[in-house]
Amino acid sequence: MNIETCEALRIDERGEISWTQLIELSGLDETELKELVDDGALAPLRAEALPWHFHARSVVVARTAGRLRREFDLDAHGLAVVMRFLSRIEELEAELQALRAGVARRR
Repeated sequence: MNIETCEALRIDERGEISWTQLIELSGLDETELKELVDDGALAPLRAEALPWHFHARSVVVARTAGRLRREFDLDAHGLAVVMRFLSRIEELEAELQALRAGVARRR
């Protein structure tokens, strides 16, 4: 499977992908992905189990990381910081949406 194939894949939130598949689909090399794992931007399902497996959504995260690295010429640490910020923004947006839905129901 290559990057072009990834465009046609439907990401199943419940699915898993292997370390090898993540390397193939992400556009990043093994060292870059390992640094993202070490910095907490990507988390294996079971860190102690080798080879690592990830949630299927990790493909989206890794591809986003690759694009940001290329576009902004970020080093691994800077990339990990940006990825954590993006993750936090997504969490806060989901929380805000839930709060807004709760307020709308009360009206």
